[in-house]
Amino acid sequence: MLNNSKLKIGSALMMLAFSLRFGQAQEFNLDKAAADARKGDAEAEFTLGRAYARGEGVPRDYAKALELYRKAADQGNAKARHNLGSMYLRGLGVNRDDAEAAKWYRLAAEQGAALSQDALGTLLLTGRGVSQDSKAALQWYEKAAAQGLAEAEFHLGQLLSSGKPGAARNYGEAAGWLEKAAAQGNAEAQNALGLLYERGLGVARDPSQAAKLFRQAADQGNAKAEHNLGRIYSSGSGVERDLVKAYQWLTLSADQGEIFAAKLRDELAMAMTPEQIAEGARLARQTRPQASPRPPGLVH
Repeated sequence: MLNNSKLKIGSALMMLAFSLRFGQAQEFNLDKAAADARKGDAEAEFTLGRAYARGEGVPRDYAKALELYRKAADQGNAKARHNLGSMYLRGLGVNRDDAEAAKWYRLAAEQGAALSQDALGTLLLTGRGVSQDSKAALQWYEKAAAQGLAEAEFHLGQLLSSGKPGAARNYGEAAGWLEKAAAQGNAEAQNALGLLYERGLGVARDPSQAAKLFRQAADQGNAKAEHNLGRIYSSGSGVERDLVKAYQWLTLSADQGEIFAAKLRDELAMAMTPEQIAEGARLARQTRPQASPRPPGLVH
């Protein structure tokens, strides 16, 4: 199993919680949505619930959002079912309940909602709210990936490379799914695919391609990719050896809590001049991505 191929379950669930694809910002008339919701219109209930969840046009109120999502979900609205599952998963406006989250994700997944299929797959893989079942997780990931959902393509690729029971290891197939997700700009997939190219698993070994993929993911602030990029700059694998750039990327990764990146950076510093260290630190400060403004709480 690849050391850096662990499924990033926590971040994946965060991303799944309130995805743009189930809550894309769009023009809507709040008064009309409220009026239609009072008449029992499920889509209006979902839209108004989303407004309360985001605090758009109304004060943020998770309890109110939950109430409206439930009304829409009870009428079969798949988007509301997905977001209701996410509220239970995160404990927003209600006590956290993984089993209840799984129930709503499953209902939406059975309606063909790709995000819910992916979310349910992750719960099945980790045994949150349901019995752990890698084979069932694989099947739901396949359904979501077949719809082109990048997160599911990544999860499917990772699962196929992990060799978990019920999901026979197949690096070639894993690489194919990771390629699809990476082409959509998924940073986790870019990093995972880079590892396959670096090691020649499922693809012809190509350190230069690995370096390119690590850089694409690192440019998006992916901590593991920053670590991998710093690591290859320190060794000269697929890139010209450059201790300053190695220090730069390892610092960025270490700043996000990657302890092995911090360890390698500190070891590297022992072979560097003070000027090189200062330049690496300067480049890290210059490169560090600025946090995009986002309301606290939900990931939309």
